[in-house]
Amino acid sequence: MKVVVHIDRLVLQGVEPSQRDAFLAQLNARLASEFARPGVAEAWATTGHRETLRVRESFSAPEGSLGDATATALVRHGAAP
Repeated sequence: MKVVVHIDRLVLQGVEPSQRDAFLAQLNARLASEFARPGVAEAWATTGHRETLRVRESFSAPEGSLGDATATALVRHGAAP
């Protein structure tokens, strides 16, 4: 099953501009691994097409793991009906 996710806008407060590329690489890698898990793509598919998905979360993630935490939150919220 193929799931296509387009992120048009992502607002991050407290992330230094110099950390942007590392954050995005980590986010992309974690999203790929999350969707590779059994049942994740299917759970998203059952929710149908979504024009927007708004997720507002606060994280106190260790340095270097904010991309992982963000991807996990996106997958969790996106699979909810």
